[in-house]
Amino acid sequence: MEAYNVGRATGLVFGIIVGLVICVFVFRYMNKDKKVVTKYDERQELARGRAYKYGFWASMAAAVVVMFLEMIQLTVATSFTKYFFIMFVGIMVQVGYSIWNDAYYGINTNKSRLTVVCLIAGLCNLVGVIGSIAGKQFIVDGVVTDSGANALCCIMMIYAAVMLFVKSRKDKRGGSIEESED
Repeated sequence: MEAYNVGRATGLVFGIIVGLVICVFVFRYMNKDKKVVTKYDERQELARGRAYKYGFWASMAAAVVVMFLEMIQLTVATSFTKYFFIMFVGIMVQVGYSIWNDAYYGINTNKSRLTVVCLIAGLCNLVGVIGSIAGKQFIVDGVVTDSGANALCCIMMIYAAVMLFVKSRKDKRGGSIEESED
């Protein structure tokens, strides 16, 4: 059992490092000026601050739910998935608020590329979830396994892609209505 935990932790750390390296290339791809850092104007910075605040409080609410489940000794997911759920809730709130307030993408971000990247990341996580379900390893003994974190990632990325697409369409419609009124 000990060797499994060491191997699992090593794999997780390696996965995070590889993911961060990939993120550098993805950020450069998404930004029009090919820089890793996304630039935001003052209005976006204020909206992002509110989004992070709301995301923080949403994470706290999710932590209370997880603590309550622990307190009544109801195990619905592995520890990894439960902790990821807390982050997931906060990120979902932060992303949703940021997108609807035009603060998710920076002034140097190619919005359509960002939408595609979110969609691809969501679908990649979906592959892992499908494999886990097919192997009957998604729920074991009534407990959602670590693959639940992949399911949450999939939901989060597809949610972001859909919200970005809908917001883009809404903005285009709003822009065309304003232009026709002039």
